[in-house]
Amino acid sequence: MPLTREEEKKLIQRCQKGDSDAMSCLYENFQLELLRSSLLLLRNEEDAQDIVSETFVLFFKSIDRFDTKYPVRPWLHKILHNQATTFFQKRTRSQEFESELEINTDMFEPNYEETVFNNEEIGYLRKAMAGLDLDDRLILESFYYQDLSVKEIALQLKVPEGTIKSRLFKARNCLASSIKELFESRSKEE
Repeated sequence: MPLTREEEKKLIQRCQKGDSDAMSCLYENFQLELLRSSLLLLRNEEDAQDIVSETFVLFFKSIDRFDTKYPVRPWLHKILHNQATTFFQKRTRSQEFESELEINTDMFEPNYEETVFNNEEIGYLRKAMAGLDLDDRLILESFYYQDLSVKEIALQLKVPEGTIKSRLFKARNCLASSIKELFESRSKEE
């Protein structure tokens, strides 16, 4: 069961005093959500777990600076986003980035996509998402998979809500264009 804002605030205040039980409670409440987000981005479970671990280490190291009038969730996702970006930059330098980056939705239970799309459509969606640039992929992942609101994403990225709406619009258009191209190339092959 998700924490209420008041419970979150009390846990953060306890964490700021060094309470390890409060830290464990926050970890347990957000670990699975962050792991799912990380898996969407990284595709590799081991890498995803490493990023989540690093996220929590940074989170607890900087907890004294956290203002309890804001929710914890966007802050955690911002740290995860930064860690994933760093991970991708390291991969780029080692020439492995493009071949390994793909969204893997098979790792999630339950797999909601299968109730809406057939396997062929899921394949097109995966290929289209993998073909997007990192910023577009992250904004779509935050909005659709993490279920963050425009306001929460704006807080996470420290930009105005209008900017998030604009980026989301652009990312949706890029995804639609990518899917259209995949369908058209399939039609030409048939």
